[in-house]
Amino acid sequence: MDKNNTPTYLQWFFKEHIKNGRGKLKLIATLYGVFQVIYFPSFVLEEYYGGWISIIPVILFFLIIWGFLIAILLQPYLIYKKLVKMDWFNKRKNF
Repeated sequence: MDKNNTPTYLQWFFKEHIKNGRGKLKLIATLYGVFQVIYFPSFVLEEYYGGWISIIPVILFFLIIWGFLIAILLQPYLIYKKLVKMDWFNKRKNF
């Protein structure tokens, strides 16, 4: 039986994907996205409740911040799924 060299998602993410500059930037962007989702809605909702802006900018704001966070979290997972589907981990050496 062949040895299966496929790591779990978290092993791959922290051992390989974070090693290069893009992976580090994604980790920083994820932390920034979480900060945005927690911190900034209160300011936008305060402006809305005060009557200074309409509902459309509020809806767009929430779509943008949640879309950013979901996309930045989902993108490395989709890369990992493609690598597993291509059997990339078993085809290369020294993992």
